[in-house]
Amino acid sequence: MFFTDRFILTPGPTEIPSRVRRALLRETSNPDLDPSFLEVYNRVRDMLKKLIGARTSSLYVIPGEAILGLEAAIANIVKPSSKVVVIANGVYGEGFGDFVKSYGGIPIYVGNGEWRKSVDLYELDRVLEKNRDVVAVTLVHCDTPSALLNDLSGVAKVVKEHGPLLIVDAVSSIGGVPIDFDGNGIDVMIGGSQKVLNVPAGLTVIAISKAAWDKIDEVKYHGYYLNLRLWRDMLDDQGIFPYTMSDVLIYALEESLNMIFEEGLEAVFKRHEIAKKASWNALEAMNLEPYPIAIEYSSPTVTAFIVPNNINEEKLRDITWRKYGVMIAGSWGRLKGKVLRIGHMGVQASRTHLLIAYTVLAKALRDLGLNTNIGRVVEAIEETYK
Repeated sequence: MFFTDRFILTPGPTEIPSRVRRALLRETSNPDLDPSFLEVYNRVRDMLKKLIGARTSSLYVIPGEAILGLEAAIANIVKPSSKVVVIANGVYGEGFGDFVKSYGGIPIYVGNGEWRKSVDLYELDRVLEKNRDVVAVTLVHCDTPSALLNDLSGVAKVVKEHGPLLIVDAVSSIGGVPIDFDGNGIDVMIGGSQKVLNVPAGLTVIAISKAAWDKIDEVKYHGYYLNLRLWRDMLDDQGIFPYTMSDVLIYALEESLNMIFEEGLEAVFKRHEIAKKASWNALEAMNLEPYPIAIEYSSPTVTAFIVPNNINEEKLRDITWRKYGVMIAGSWGRLKGKVLRIGHMGVQASRTHLLIAYTVLAKALRDLGLNTNIGRVVEAIEETYK
């Protein structure tokens, strides 16, 4: 081993900064009964609304990993036989279709033949024109297994021209990429705690528009844990949580948001953009091919690249972790074994973290017989940060 500290450079769960760690140690009470906890919770809600631009919409933080939010969005909006257009140009994008089918809906897939660039807006427009009875469109803003960033504003504009609801998985973009919930006319947005927000997994953020509430009231989902009406009717109307919150995770999320707003949203988004450029420059210095076909399709929060020929990605990741103390990620689904990923989410989106990530990657590739010039990698990153 050549390290004393380990670095988590995966695209979620991410490294947890020291300030957030300290917040996790805060003394707890009973969040169901402590009025001061409700004050903290509502303060966190207000900060999240500001973060995503949800000025006129509802927002809740629900205990449960972000998949809970994705399923809740479908459960509360999709009736049996409802048609839903699923933008499927990624692992999680395609996966939305499984939720639709599990609640009796009919998914209509768009873009599932091309995972290396943003969805074709013309194709989306044609599908919506042909299927005028579609109730919703699902979009994954950043599909982490491929590091793909979809054109949220472009998709939102097309969807609004046709009238369906727009459901957006922003789990891997919230906090690192502008979302503008109200401005883009998003109807349901789902976020998670364990990505850019640098909090342990266990919290779902869900924002809901007035139009979405109208549909939710029409569908009248009869389950309990995923029932979004409970949060409106109990929390908003009575100040009572539908079920017990994790107060320590809310304290951690509050501290994470404090850090973001102390830095300033514009500075945070710019820092993630620079991290993306530095990552692409580092890959070029190693003659590695990014998975998205162009940098404009690559997320500011994660970089994915194609595994070089004759390199075993599991062996490579084992070396970076066990020998050098840096954890990077493989991928999922049809990209398993073919793509590797480095997260630059939240505190990871820094010059220091990227220097650690890519110099270790270069060393591990060299250990496996690939000729890499570590000096060129360092220079590529440093040049980006000049």
